[in-house]
Amino acid sequence: MSAPRTLGKIVHPLHGNQMHAVDPDRTVWLSASAGTGKTQVLTSRVLRLLLQPDVEPDQILCLTFTKAGAAEMATRIGEKLADWVRMDDVTLATHLQAIGAPFDPVALDRARSRFAAVLDCPGGGLRIETIHAFSQWLLSAFPEEAGLRPGARAMEDRDRDLLFREVLIDLLVRAESAGDEAFIDALAALSLRMGESDLAGFLLRCASAQDLWTGPGGWQPPLRPRINRLLGLPADADRSMLAAHFTDRAFPVVSLSRCLDALRGWATKTADGMIAPIATWLAASPEERAVSFDALERALFTKESTPKYAKNLEKQDPDYVSHAEDVGEALEAVRDLVRAFALADLLDPALTVGCRFARAWQEAKDREGFIDFDDQIRAAAALLTERAPADWIRFKLDRRFDHVLVDEAQDTNAAQWRIVLDGLTGDFFTGAGKETDGARTLFVVGDYKQAIFRFQGTSPENFDRARRRVENELLSLARMADDPTLELLDLGLGRSFRSSQTILSFVDRAIAGIGPARLGLAAAPELHEGQILPGLVTLWQPVGLGETAELGAEDDTGGDEGWLAGTDRELAARIARQVRQWLDEGFSLSKGRHRRATPGDVMILVRKRGDLAGLIVARLHAEGVPVAGVDRLRLGAPLAVKDMIAALTFCVQPGDDLNLAGLLVSPLIGWSQQDLLAHGYRGKGVPLWDHLRATENAQTHGALTRLRELLSRADFAPPAALLTWILVGPWQGRKALVARLGAEANDPIDELLNAAMAYATAHVPSLAGFLHWFAAGDGDVKREAGGNADLVRVMTVHGSKGLQAPIVILADAADDPGKSRPAPVVLMDDGERAVPLPPLRKDEKPLPVRSAEEIARREEREEHWRLLYVAMTRAEEALFVTGSLGPRDKGEVPEESWYAELARLLPTDGGLEDPIWTRRWEEGALAPLPPKDPATGPAPSVVLPDELVRAIAPEPRPLRPLAPSALGEDEAPAPPTRPGPGARNAARRGTLLHRLLERLPDLAPEARAASAMAWVRRMATDLPENEQAGLVDAALAVLTNPEWQDVFGPGSLAEVPIAALVGPRLINGTIDRLLITAQAVRIVDFKTDRRPPEDLDAIPTAYLRQMAAYVAAMRVIHPGKRVEAALLYTATPRLFALPDELLAAQKLGLAETEESFSG
Repeated sequence: MSAPRTLGKIVHPLHGNQMHAVDPDRTVWLSASAGTGKTQVLTSRVLRLLLQPDVEPDQILCLTFTKAGAAEMATRIGEKLADWVRMDDVTLATHLQAIGAPFDPVALDRARSRFAAVLDCPGGGLRIETIHAFSQWLLSAFPEEAGLRPGARAMEDRDRDLLFREVLIDLLVRAESAGDEAFIDALAALSLRMGESDLAGFLLRCASAQDLWTGPGGWQPPLRPRINRLLGLPADADRSMLAAHFTDRAFPVVSLSRCLDALRGWATKTADGMIAPIATWLAASPEERAVSFDALERALFTKESTPKYAKNLEKQDPDYVSHAEDVGEALEAVRDLVRAFALADLLDPALTVGCRFARAWQEAKDREGFIDFDDQIRAAAALLTERAPADWIRFKLDRRFDHVLVDEAQDTNAAQWRIVLDGLTGDFFTGAGKETDGARTLFVVGDYKQAIFRFQGTSPENFDRARRRVENELLSLARMADDPTLELLDLGLGRSFRSSQTILSFVDRAIAGIGPARLGLAAAPELHEGQILPGLVTLWQPVGLGETAELGAEDDTGGDEGWLAGTDRELAARIARQVRQWLDEGFSLSKGRHRRATPGDVMILVRKRGDLAGLIVARLHAEGVPVAGVDRLRLGAPLAVKDMIAALTFCVQPGDDLNLAGLLVSPLIGWSQQDLLAHGYRGKGVPLWDHLRATENAQTHGALTRLRELLSRADFAPPAALLTWILVGPWQGRKALVARLGAEANDPIDELLNAAMAYATAHVPSLAGFLHWFAAGDGDVKREAGGNADLVRVMTVHGSKGLQAPIVILADAADDPGKSRPAPVVLMDDGERAVPLPPLRKDEKPLPVRSAEEIARREEREEHWRLLYVAMTRAEEALFVTGSLGPRDKGEVPEESWYAELARLLPTDGGLEDPIWTRRWEEGALAPLPPKDPATGPAPSVVLPDELVRAIAPEPRPLRPLAPSALGEDEAPAPPTRPGPGARNAARRGTLLHRLLERLPDLAPEARAASAMAWVRRMATDLPENEQAGLVDAALAVLTNPEWQDVFGPGSLAEVPIAALVGPRLINGTIDRLLITAQAVRIVDFKTDRRPPEDLDAIPTAYLRQMAAYVAAMRVIHPGKRVEAALLYTATPRLFALPDELLAAQKLGLAETEESFSG
């Protein structure tokens, strides 16, 4: 339980532009640098709006970039409003004054009423959400107008991959049936040219470009005229137009003749070899010249397109090079035309296939009821701006939302801006559709320097374009009304409340060194003002710089990581050793209080998600450093998941030798490699499973028994149930996996269970079907990294947005951005629609493509430097920069890397020797290291007044019943998991099993099975037969347990309410099963936890206290009788008899709980 918050003790007043930005009557555009209190300003702005007399909570809409940001903002506002209710007048007035609000008696009364107003508004709170969540709400509110079919659901990665295959196969089958050889040949040519992965990427990009194919001016076959115009050619152009470029008037024939004269004057055999093709070409017709201009080019120029033998020929004609260059430029222009025609020949069938695939893809999505993130934004924007009822919908929204706030606006793409500016606020500044006379405002906060999500379709240009539009609209409105307060209030925040001045001064110097233009900034940003705290910036020597030893060679002998670069492995090892040293020897931190660093103070950032992050996590784990794992992982990648999938695969394909071998040496079975060699060696062609069964002995019997038991369950148990049995049944798979792989294996295991339940909600659950579905896609799992767990965080810079840490390590700062694979290039047509292109070779790119690539490279490089800004500004007190050099770097730090740029800011002399990094360069300093235990002596005694020491007598109050199920503060035994789509079905199965256990004891034993199956079939018609049978089997297994079957036999009771006065406390509750005999009372309580405990010691204390309360109550009700208690875990199922001594140990906890209730 978290510590209670201190009510109203700390007040952080707004200053300067912060105070101006929260003015509820002004529309504000706020540029907020990293760490400048943006969230506080947003929160205060909402509070100021709520305090306005004419504003109610449901008139406010806050759009954030992430769910975590929305949750944080909602929590802050909720806590502040709750505090206001309980504050006295003076304290509340102080808080209102701190945000610039009125604090007269009327304002105080309104402030105290806002908490209830927020709770009472539709939806139970303020609408603070991501723009995707808002789009989902909008589409669900107007599904018919949006054209959505009932039951539409979000498309997951695996759904997309499976649907892609289905659509492509369907297209091929239909083309073959229709005899459409052109389509089949075009698709085959694309497949051979691109390969499977690139072809899939191209077709999915075509499918995402729905605006290109639909609506007014959409591209439809025949596409060649549109493609020609796209490439700068006339719509009806063909290769015959090349001849026009080779007429004597169009081509520099005079310059070519001068070159020919110079060659004749040189009079050598080499010159004669060049003269012949030139003379032949000059004598040809324009049409012949267009066919043979390659021969002219080879005669005059080298492969590098420079004039041949220039020095010799300049002796004959000093202007020879100039004439030759004139000819070369003309030839290059024609060569570019030839490239354009060749690309048009490629794009015609490629985009025709893409267009047909896009239509089929959309039809399949509509048929299956899928909608992806892009669809949500696109549909919401169209609903508000294009569809017939758009005016009516906007009118309805204007009646609802009068104040819109947009967070992280620099990462809002063009379609999202359409929703905000055209759909939500389009009428704000004209008065159209307005229901009340109150002001309507837009508040936008962002930072051009932190625009780093270009790959999601965002760009800083969108941010600036939107600002100019709002500014111009408000300027016109202000002039018409002759009221300058209606103009846009354009403000900036530069004072950081996060980072020390040492770090921010280094950041300012880095921005100056890089240059505003290279960051994509029109002008230099204002300098940062940081915290007056100790700060440190350190550059560690990159791994591989000046080191002659073959790094990582010690494990290049076939280990699991042998294929990874040795420098990367060494880099990960050094980072782990460094963090371990900080934790062992101490690292001084000063923000908040002077203390030593703990694991949660360290954040390790990488530019891109790759192998290095996983290596760092593994090395930290090996060093014993608590680490949270990477921030995002592919569900199929962790070893724990692979082992579980291997177990399921064995059930379907026991003859798969490789899979079985992997399962045998996994933690689930526990063989070593030597065991596998000893027992698995066999003749050629003999399946491993057959061999093991034929040669079974004492050493292999245990493993084979496990595998046979697994196979016996596979035919009846659905995937989720089988996985659960593997994890918590006799195999104890979770325990074995965690013991070998570490606690970080828990998250992937839980996500695999969630995936199995999600599969069951949308498909008939079968083992083979689940494996096929699971293998269709990776399914990213994102870890929420903003919690308070004391763990080192390893994540990408993109994932760290909105987070911070006292110590930040930039782990791959020496990487060359030029080696990254560029994003796919698109060309913009005359309607500003993006046209996807397939991958092209360098010699296939005409000028329009090269120009688009150059723009894309420049934008990517600008984002590369903005990403550095974001990375550096995550650090509060210490920033460390390092990296590794690959073999292609040849021992030199790449010029465009972060490390090279930052190294220029520190002295270039020898630096300091370092035992881990060889050398380091640093500026700034930390505070002296505090002692390990700050509380080295007793605190000075303070004499308090007697009235503060003397206990106040409690007021008498009636007894309050104490529910045993609410006893204690222990959490449930299973660690929390992210609820998947199958959670509802799992809860339903638990309910069905519980109800079976209530009903079956009243029936004769021989009639229970048939009656149970009939009841399940009637109550769960949607469940497959194997799941229905599984429920019945589980219930019967419980009822026939020989030790406790009498509790479910004749004379036993179900769902028995009890109440008893135990000491001063009234205990009441409901016992699931109760049996009362002449000598004893037996009670059983059901538990449905996903992870039952392994033994009595693992049962949660909360459950034991609950049962101790039941036992105490029954002893009061039935004095002199022996009371026996047990817990039944229905997931396995497994029943635990609870000894008296175990329950007696809970009396103290029960007394403490009673005491807390009585207070």
